[in-house]
Amino acid sequence: MKKQQGTSVIEVVVSLFMVSVLLVFYVSALGTVAMSRKLRNENYAYHVANTQMETLRATAFASLPSSGTISNSLLSLLPSGAGSFTVGNYPGYNNMKEIVVTVTWNDGLSRSVVLKTLSGNGGINP
Repeated sequence: MKKQQGTSVIEVVVSLFMVSVLLVFYVSALGTVAMSRKLRNENYAYHVANTQMETLRATAFASLPSSGTISNSLLSLLPSGAGSFTVGNYPGYNNMKEIVVTVTWNDGLSRSVVLKTLSGNGGINP
């Protein structure tokens, strides 16, 4: 009998299957890395916003500034990260203010986290 040379159809099919499986794993890993980066940035933004919110809530009602920027070291971990807050009268209620904290960043898309709360003279339920 004569020896066969080259590859058989089965070998080609098995090789293509193995390459396909590796490609699927690679694409999945890329998606996981991108999602992980997005969630990490959101976590930093929420932490910065929450820290600022708690600082403002701990400030005496009469001393609340009307607006300002946020200074937090975690903002440097966000791409083009910035933060600000506004304090305004809450409509319909005397001695009640609404605090809005906004953290923005740009990781290819413009993103933001906005937290709102109320602060009252003597607490929320005076």
